[in-house]
Amino acid sequence: MKLRTRPGPLATRQVLVLGLLTALGPVSIDLYVPALPTLQHDLDASGGAAQLTLAGMTLGLALGELCIGAWSDRVGRRRPLLLSCTVHLGATVGCALAPTVTALAGCRFVQGVGAAGGSVLVLAIVRDIAAGDRLARLVAQVTVVTTTAPLLAPVVGAELLPLTGWRGVFGVLAVASALLLLVTWRTIGETHRPDSGATDVVRRVRAVLADRSFRQAAVVGSAVSAGVYAYVAASPLLLQDVHGLSPRSYGLVFLANSAGLVAGVRLSGWLTPRRGTPVVLAGFAGATLLTASALRPLEASFGLAGLLAGLWLFVASCGGCFPGAAALAVGRQADQSGTASSLYGFAVFTASGLVSPIAGTIGFTDATTVACVLAGTSSVAVVGGLRVLRSTREPSVRPPSG
Repeated sequence: MKLRTRPGPLATRQVLVLGLLTALGPVSIDLYVPALPTLQHDLDASGGAAQLTLAGMTLGLALGELCIGAWSDRVGRRRPLLLSCTVHLGATVGCALAPTVTALAGCRFVQGVGAAGGSVLVLAIVRDIAAGDRLARLVAQVTVVTTTAPLLAPVVGAELLPLTGWRGVFGVLAVASALLLLVTWRTIGETHRPDSGATDVVRRVRAVLADRSFRQAAVVGSAVSAGVYAYVAASPLLLQDVHGLSPRSYGLVFLANSAGLVAGVRLSGWLTPRRGTPVVLAGFAGATLLTASALRPLEASFGLAGLLAGLWLFVASCGGCFPGAAALAVGRQADQSGTASSLYGFAVFTASGLVSPIAGTIGFTDATTVACVLAGTSSVAVVGGLRVLRSTREPSVRPPSG
């Protein structure tokens, strides 16, 4: 079944499939995290070696994000998408059968490359069939699925582990990957006419980077994502070590905050047709700065309850930024949306990887360090959001209508 290339709502099942494809990378990470101590023991590996299995996955995601989009601009979306799903499936089976931690890390790298294809190509597909504010609304619909699926992955992984062992966790993931491949093959058609000529990849990259709208949106998206990853990296230490939450209580807090992220995405989708993508993006970017700046005062005044409320509002504000930033990044790139999606994803992933360890490296006894890091990323997002807002007054950078 082919996706529509004219304005009109997508079928619910198509939105669901696109969202699950984008969530493939996060789910592949989150489902397996509870099994790290077990596989470390079973494979007689050190803690550092076990962590390499996570590093391999993230490295594969980064390289996959960078490479696959430009290829899809040349050959179309469907073939690279199905190949990416197949690579992810094969690598997941390899993870389940890996005899050593080194082999597991290698399979995780390949798994990351395959998962990256989903996030890059889904954004390109959405751009193929929509533009302007409708593009932002459609991105928001897909993002709701993308942010909801990883919420359940750690819980499911923790429940599966005593029943199946860590290899069984990968086995379940392989079955899910196979089903997603089948549904993708039946549901997602071609949305991009392949180029007949051998268009230079470097020329495509230069064209994307020359677009001011892309650069501004990439700044916002990268800064907001870096803030979310910094929160994820620092929150276990802040909430468990400093404030004394048990692992189970922390898991519930993490789940609630992740639900806040989904709420922000949904609110962004509701506001976009009423206020426009640039206004909504700039507004939510401002909200991230306000809530990040309030974390320490809330903690000082109301203790843990105030801190939790501030973190929930911060994460929800970040969720409100994601659809608009992604939509504006590819909005003017109809001919090379795959390349734009790749570059945007790579920028977001790189910024997140660089910023996320900062708070933990500095150390903290209260929320001051975390708040400063989040306020820093939010300040960058606000600057980018204001530039986006100002640019919309110039006809040369307005996104095309759908």
